[in-house]
Amino acid sequence: MTEEALKSAEEYEAPRMRGRPGRMPPEESAAITRKVTLFSMAVGIFFVVAKFFLLEETHSVGILASLIHSSLDLFAAFTTFVAVRYGVRRPDGEYRYGHGKVESFAAVLQVCLIVVVAFHLLEHSIESFNEPEVVERSALAIVALIVFIVVSTFLLLAQGWAIRETGSIAVRGDRAHYFADLVANLFVIAGILFVTYTPFKRADVIVGIIMAIWLLLTAIRITRIAWAQLMDKELSSKERDLIIKLAMENPAVKAVHDLRTRASGPHVHIQMRLDLDSHLSLSDAHDTILAAEKRMMQVYKAADILIHPHPTGCQDEHGNERFRPDD
Repeated sequence: MTEEALKSAEEYEAPRMRGRPGRMPPEESAAITRKVTLFSMAVGIFFVVAKFFLLEETHSVGILASLIHSSLDLFAAFTTFVAVRYGVRRPDGEYRYGHGKVESFAAVLQVCLIVVVAFHLLEHSIESFNEPEVVERSALAIVALIVFIVVSTFLLLAQGWAIRETGSIAVRGDRAHYFADLVANLFVIAGILFVTYTPFKRADVIVGIIMAIWLLLTAIRITRIAWAQLMDKELSSKERDLIIKLAMENPAVKAVHDLRTRASGPHVHIQMRLDLDSHLSLSDAHDTILAAEKRMMQVYKAADILIHPHPTGCQDEHGNERFRPDD
């Protein structure tokens, strides 16, 4: 790689660029996601146990909603814990594209559970509307919820750092759960305060209904993220422009066609056709292609790259026309 090309590649390795698909070596990405998912599991267990005992003390529908949400968070944390470890396994003879999409399947499992729990919570809250329960030991509940909010904040900061570094879709989905849990705790505190200090006794029940709706919105958000990877959605236009720029830094490359990209967990797959000077020897064409690969690999360290050389001026097209994009 030329000094100029190396300098260009290093520019795109700046910290602000980390966390985009394929930017970090899988081993480094795995080290980060393993730590943050372990932290998430520990927080999930703490929340479920603590909120169970808090529900026994308060009999609050809002606390019940928060407990159900935390149980969901724990399940999400567990699936994420497993997914990020399986997703970084090396490709093998059966899975030549790697195992990265397991992160998207983990997100789908989270969505399914979210929808079931949200409707169950909505049903329970509506049934409780006509016979609202009195919230007992409200001061204890508020103090405990404030502790939960503080713990959630630390976890969200850790998950945010992991997402910025790795771009993990599984951690992103898990973070959505815990962010919703933090907001839920704020709503529950508001509901308890209304029930305890105002004549509006059904506020606690309304909090449960709001949380059910919030869970459904969370499910939609996570579905969009998982759908993009499962359906092999192209990388963003900025990423594709960068790939083309890296490919064409050698003047011998005249054009880039049929660029296809897709993300799969910590990996990214890139394939394209490069138009080369028709007078290049086979050896020179090979060196040009290899140099382009190295430039891309300097930026996309977890990339699988496939390049097809094509002589300029040749009108023959390769592959099935159905899959030939418009350039």
